[in-house]
Amino acid sequence: MAKRRRGRRKRRINIAGLLIILIIFLVSAGTLLRIVFREEPREDYAYAVEEPPLPYHDYEWTNLSKDGSFFVYEDDNYTSLKGIDVSVHNEEIDWEKVSSYDIDFAMIRVGYRGYTEGKLYSDAWFTHNIKGAKENGIKTGIYFFSQAITQEEALEEAEFVIRNIKDYDIDYPVVFDMEPPETDDIGRTESLTRNERTRIAITFLKRIEDAGYQPMIYDSTLLYEEDYELKYLDPYPFWVADYHSYPQFNYRFDIWQYTNAAHLDGIEGNVDLNIQLVKKTTGN
Repeated sequence: MAKRRRGRRKRRINIAGLLIILIIFLVSAGTLLRIVFREEPREDYAYAVEEPPLPYHDYEWTNLSKDGSFFVYEDDNYTSLKGIDVSVHNEEIDWEKVSSYDIDFAMIRVGYRGYTEGKLYSDAWFTHNIKGAKENGIKTGIYFFSQAITQEEALEEAEFVIRNIKDYDIDYPVVFDMEPPETDDIGRTESLTRNERTRIAITFLKRIEDAGYQPMIYDSTLLYEEDYELKYLDPYPFWVADYHSYPQFNYRFDIWQYTNAAHLDGIEGNVDLNIQLVKKTTGN
């Protein structure tokens, strides 16, 4: 009888031991799972957080509205100005009629480099356009259509621009604009890497800045990050082409080209419209 009782106690001890081992295992497994799957990073593990290439803009697009064909913007921090951009493609412009829209600025193409042969050309209507805009009280900026494939060519383009605008008061930025061909032709810049494009753009922009002008870079929302390493372009203002109801570009920019198919009296065919977002100044 006594031997039998001892046997039962031993079995009870073994069962208790197994339960303790099972509890320890479950607790350890739970701790391991929490370490592996928990959302918070472990204190002893450094997680890499990728920084955005540029600061984000702080525009609130609910404050965007329409004034005829033009977008306007107003909030506690920003107001806006109305603009167009033009080139030889717009042919002869009646600037007096254009000025009736109370346009604040016009970005005027001064020249371009050929897609394939790489030759530099003046825009055939540049002189007419810059004089016509100024005579009608419209402030002017400049853009150059680049097809540079080396930094040396970018410098050549910048020097070309400086020579051709030196006799005019330029109120707005001088812009670097590199785009693919509108046709099926393969442009000479097609094979450039993002790094090469970025170096070419910076070469142009720095030379323009050294000459005393405000440099700027132009591209579309779709192509900015595909074409450039944006973090290296942070010192320069951006002009963004985006034909949506508001721009999809999340980073900071100053001018938005929102259509290439507007119609204004004084301009035959389509014309590009732009809005400049201007920071309000606060008095003391």
